[in-house]
This record gives sequence, structure tokens and C-alpha cells, in this order.
Amino acid sequence: MPLKNISIIQALKDAANRFKKAKIDSAWLDAEILLAFVLKRNRSYILSHDDTLTKSQYQKYQLLTKKRLNFLPIAYILGYKEFYGLSFKVNKDTLVPRPESELIVEMALSLINKNTTLIDLGTGSGCLIISILKNLKIKPKKSIAVDISTKALKIAKYNSQKNKIKNIEFKKSNLLKNIKLPNGEIIILANLPYLKTKQMKEPSIKHEPKQALVAGNDGLKYYKELSKQLKNAKQKITLLCEINPEQKLGFKKIFPKAEFKKDLSKKTRLAIIKPEPLKNTELKEGSLKATL
Repeated sequence: MPLKNISIIQALKDAANRFKKAKIDSAWLDAEILLAFVLKRNRSYILSHDDTLTKSQYQKYQLLTKKRLNFLPIAYILGYKEFYGLSFKVNKDTLVPRPESELIVEMALSLINKNTTLIDLGTGSGCLIISILKNLKIKPKKSIAVDISTKALKIAKYNSQKNKIKNIEFKKSNLLKNIKLPNGEIIILANLPYLKTKQMKEPSIKHEPKQALVAGNDGLKYYKELSKQLKNAKQKITLLCEINPEQKLGFKKIFPKAEFKKDLSKKTRLAIIKPEPLKNTELKEGSLKATL
């Protein structure tokens, strides 16, 4: 398309048609988001105006469109992603937050109290733990964000400051390997990698960090490892785990007592493993051992 007298609607139609041909989902929405970003306006503006783009605006839009045609996530192009009403910086070192992960936030908000230690495994951008702490009236006793990636932890720290959340301890660790579990009540958020190795061939995720997505041939490698790390835990631990809907039966073999909740698409997404009820002869802090 020539550079002369290109209007908003013409640019949108051209980009959306190319996205459709490339089999990119939400083609028109992506076209709108990118053009709004270029024009430094919101989407409602570009849907109600048909201004002529300047040469520099059109060229920048073409550049961003080309990146999207290479399946670079919109969030990476913009440099941020909205999640649970907050804005999070993201880049190639962090997984793009997904709407379905808000289910973990909702469940955690209903369980946390002032005596809780909150641990977020594989924190990435920090979207889960930060969203939870931002929406709690009564803060937990302790909050720990854990990731094996130093670069991801740096982004999570930035996001905690950006969203004015303090008192999170950031720890580098392979799951709980370098984490000393305190006594008492613990809630562990585990949105761990759960894709199968063969799924990495999907173009929609090719730009995201592999270590944040892939978990062996069955997608359950890290949940098996977490189960082993918690096998002898004496604390009262509740696990909130995001899973692939197809992994319900496999996950149940690892955590036999798991309960499941569906997301808004009616797909099994959240696994909940609660501590065993205390018996009179048991220690006060309970045990997760019988559930593993």
C-alpha cells in the first residue's frame, strides 16, 4: 500500500487482512491495539476517527505489523500486559500473563490470612503474587516470589515497585530447592511450565521463554519434582496449581487428593491440594505427606 493519504480505517483493514491470512487469532483486535499504540490513543479513538496517518506513523505501524506477523506476542511489542486490572512489564525473559491465570488469584484471595506465608513458584513477571497482594486488605505474614531465572526476578522486582507492592522477598531457586519453609500455614502458587515438548512447535508461543513453558514429554515434569520436594513437609500447605486441561488424570496420579476448578471457558484449569484434616494425635502444623 502506498504511503500517501493512508487513513486509520485503511491501515486497520490492511493489517487485519494480513493477520487473518497468517491465521493469527483476533486479527482485527490486534490491528486496533497496535495502531492505538502508534498513535498514542486508546482504541475507542481509532474506532471513532478516520484521520490520515503521517508517514512516520504509517511506517512505525508497518514495522509493528511485521513483528506480529512473525508471531511476536502483542505484549512483547508493547512492553507490557494487563492482568487482573494491573499493568505488568514483560519481555522475552518472562511468560506473557494469561487471563485464565486469574483463577489462581481469585482462589488465593479467599484463602490467605494474616498467619499465611505466601510462596509464588515460577513467578515470572510477578503478576500472580503482586495482584494478590494488591487486592488483600489483610496482608500475609510473609510473601516470597521464586524463579530460577535471574532476569525474570529482575522484571518481577520492577513490577512490584511499579504497582507499589512492598515486602516481597525475591529468591532464585529451582522450585523449593533453596527455600526454607517456615512453620505454620503456607499457600504455594504454582503456575509451572506444563506444555509437552512437541507443543513448542506452535508458532503462537515460539518467542516466549522455553524454560517457562516446557515440562517434558507429558508436561508434568515440574509438578512431579515439586511433589518430591514436599514429600516430607510437616507444615500445613495448600497448593494452587495451574494445569493444562488435558493433564487432569496425570496430575491426579501425582497428587491423588487434588480437587479441580474450571476457568471461564469451562476447561479444567486449577488444581487445589489442601492439607489433610488434623487428627487429635497429629502435630498442630499438620502434614501434606498423606496427599502426595
